[in-house]
Amino acid sequence: MSHFYKVNASGDVRLLKSVTTPTQARKSNALASVTTMLGCLPNDFLSGWMRRQIWDMAQCGISWEECERRRYGMRQDVDGREVTSSEFGTSVHKALECHLDRMAQGDLSPNSGPYATYVNPFAKWFRDTGHELVAAESICYCLRRKTAGTIDVLAKDSAGQYVLMDFKTRSVTVGKPEAKAYIKDCAQLAVEADIIREREGLDYMPNIMSIVIAVEDGRTGIRRWTRDQQQHALDVFDACCNLYLIVNKLR
Repeated sequence: MSHFYKVNASGDVRLLKSVTTPTQARKSNALASVTTMLGCLPNDFLSGWMRRQIWDMAQCGISWEECERRRYGMRQDVDGREVTSSEFGTSVHKALECHLDRMAQGDLSPNSGPYATYVNPFAKWFRDTGHELVAAESICYCLRRKTAGTIDVLAKDSAGQYVLMDFKTRSVTVGKPEAKAYIKDCAQLAVEADIIREREGLDYMPNIMSIVIAVEDGRTGIRRWTRDQQQHALDVFDACCNLYLIVNKLR
């Protein structure tokens, strides 16, 4: 689903739940989300896997609407319920956000909630590496690119420099979780880091990291993107941005 943001006269920005198409965005002068623009980036593996999922479910007599809901896979939640992968990821994200806010208030005790398995490894790493939370779920925007995005974690490192982090919950049956971070993940963070650089008047580009959490057992991997990867990913985003704006007549 596409997402769009609106910036008001005072500079505040909010997600528009009622705007879901480029046509509606043109009428309301809304900004397409970073992830919506990155939808222009093809992913042959994911597209093929999703089509197979829908085909297999349709062969079992599942309705089209239910196939659509399930197309990215299902997970067993911590309470035993079957939920979509996106619903599970949203729950983990929320638990991480709440725990980070609690840490910022000085409570460094381990998480004891239902998603503790998925929260504590990251929380320990964040604390041990000396990071300080600036904001969780922070919205940023760029009028020049006509885009906006939500940063999972905007922090400062032990040297006092900005760093951006993004959570990804993914299936990791073998290997290290950080191996499941991809160019689209880097591009999302790269443009948001560039927006923060411009917004804060920084003389450096903030570092970016993808935090990959295994849905099977909470194993957590930290993918630190290099400067070369970050610059390449920013070029990739800008190419997607230009294509999206031109195709949808949003220039």
